[in-house]
Amino acid sequence: MLKSSALKIFKRNSKGFTLIELLVVISIIGFLATSSIVVLNIVRMNARDTTRVANVATFKRVLAMYLNDSQTGYPASAGECLRANAGVGQILMAAKVSVVTPVDPLWPTTAPAHTVGVPNPGQTNFCYFYFSNSTTQFKISYFLESNSKAGNAGIHTTTQ
Repeated sequence: MLKSSALKIFKRNSKGFTLIELLVVISIIGFLATSSIVVLNIVRMNARDTTRVANVATFKRVLAMYLNDSQTGYPASAGECLRANAGVGQILMAAKVSVVTPVDPLWPTTAPAHTVGVPNPGQTNFCYFYFSNSTTQFKISYFLESNSKAGNAGIHTTTQ
């Protein structure tokens, strides 16, 4: 007799999921989706920062090759975003020391306000910014989005 009553209770409860069970499953799925999106965005920012650092290092090598071939030194610029179709990028491509001029993955043409080639503090989201008022020196500034192996978030300026 005990077996048949336990079997009836089991059969009655096994017709479907309860509302609480469904809500728990939905909340777990929501948490997993949210956390994966956050992690994906962090990974994407770090990848863009790594690209920025690599592009600036490559561009410094291109400028060194240009200086080696040039009689006049580094290309002069009062401050500009690097572009293939204008300014320093066009000069380097015409000199055949560069095939492609690197541009920032997110902000290829947004120039920062600057003082003597160094971006003013507090700015964010700007291009690879080239400045040279001397034939023997240049400055390239860029912005990193996050703290990562590529460097700390914020403005970075490299000189030669």
